Amino acid sequence: MNKPQLNDAMIEEAGRIFNALSDPSRLKLLRLLLAAPGPVNQRVLAESAGLSQANTSKHLVCLMQAGLVVREKEGNFCFFRLSDSLVSEVCGLVREHVVSRTQTAYQSLL
Repeated sequence: MNKPQLNDAMIEEAGRIFNALSDPSRLKLLRLLLAAPGPVNQRVLAESAGLSQANTSKHLVCLMQAGLVVREKEGNFCFFRLSDSLVSEVCGLVREHVVSRTQTAYQSLL
């Protein structure tokens, strides 16, 4: 089965997603959201990730613009969650890749 080719607009969108995944602070926020049973308050995310409120806000905006995270307002509070299960799948694939590379590097030292 042939997979459709990406056009330039689709490549730019993929670039936004990979850019969002390129920052360790954003990956920490995604890790927290992956582990959470439901939406998480921005203040809790900031404290748990060891980031300032302003820095957390900046990173969450990037994740939202890439379509990885959704914001839900409840009164004066903002809660965040992953946009869909595909985000979890992508993070799982990256995690498996990193673990495999780490194990290979470790084995080469023995």
